[in-house]
Amino acid sequence: MSEQKYILFVDDERSVLRSLKRAFIRSGHKLYFADTAELGLEILAAGKGRIDMVLSDMRMPGMDGYDFLKKIKEDYPQVIRLILSGFVEESYVYKALIDGSAKTYLAKPWSTKELIDLVNSLIEIEDKLKAKNLLEIINTVGELPTLPDIYQKIMALIDADADFDKIVAVIENDPAMTAKVLQVANSAFFKSGTASLKRAAVFIGLMALKDIVAGSAVFEALAAPDLGPYSIEVIWEHAVVCNGLVSEMYELIHDEKIPEDVASVGLLHNVGILVMLKYFPDELLQVVDQQKKHPELTQLQLEEEVLGVDHARLGAYLLNWWNMPYPLIEAALFHHDPLAAAPGNQEIIVLLHVADHLTQIEAGAENIKPLDPEIFTRVEIPGRFREQCQILEKENDCE
Repeated sequence: MSEQKYILFVDDERSVLRSLKRAFIRSGHKLYFADTAELGLEILAAGKGRIDMVLSDMRMPGMDGYDFLKKIKEDYPQVIRLILSGFVEESYVYKALIDGSAKTYLAKPWSTKELIDLVNSLIEIEDKLKAKNLLEIINTVGELPTLPDIYQKIMALIDADADFDKIVAVIENDPAMTAKVLQVANSAFFKSGTASLKRAAVFIGLMALKDIVAGSAVFEALAAPDLGPYSIEVIWEHAVVCNGLVSEMYELIHDEKIPEDVASVGLLHNVGILVMLKYFPDELLQVVDQQKKHPELTQLQLEEEVLGVDHARLGAYLLNWWNMPYPLIEAALFHHDPLAAAPGNQEIIVLLHVADHLTQIEAGAENIKPLDPEIFTRVEIPGRFREQCQILEKENDCE
């Protein structure tokens, strides 16, 4: 079990607070409860930074949940922020996820197990990203990169509820970002079939647009020269294809579109490779060399041996530092080990793992291991994708 955390629950319904207390009374964490956002802020102020996580309702008298979480983001950015949402608050939830006021959400009515699993997952990820060996490697980088000004401008417009045309106009001023938005919008998932940025943006929606802009900004911030089999362009193409495959598989399984908050998990799952490409090129070349000498070892194992940390944790750390949504952080952290992901998002991470696997084999990558058979018992992978995995693994002698 992780060390004791300080968790604040905020809801104007006393019955909900009593339910939350019963659910977490044996968790080992220090629990605080508030029936107004104003009282929640008083508890945060009195704790002087000790609160680790806040779970908040959205509709409350006085200060609502959105303004409350936004205030926490500004004053206590290190606090993990989670929404407990009812259906009627969908627009507020949407806005909070887009501008980063909340990392993720759980819809009411929630089950006790579902809520505890989500909280434990958030705590586990936070602990992984604070591991000593990871922080030691991060500290050698010096000053971490900031996202480009255009991303900050777009986020400011979203935060201010700006007209959609103004957001599109800012993107149009950046040809590289415009090209990436159109590429993803016209990919196998969205199939917008347009050369118009505005039409593409309207078609894919604001949340997906924001994620694509974030992806483009991250790739720009981590731009680096090509190295061996790695290049910015190849990694981006891989990300776009993976993202499309995840969505396609999800639609075949559920006969509905993938939820907006996880529709872009494929775009930044390999951001850790970009970190290595930019800041640790010599070590990345060593990993490439060792892959030929030790085909029995996985890429993550070799990265741990050479650098002391793998690209999954490097990428998740940076996405968390940039305040990216929880599903993107979880995708980066667990895309090589999807069965370790929390139950809530495990299906999406498994689909990303399969998409990543297929795309790498088709691109001619070496030292690819067969998929863990357990994956197929956890998630109902569509038949043709499962068969494709088996055929490609056999053709490429994956062992």
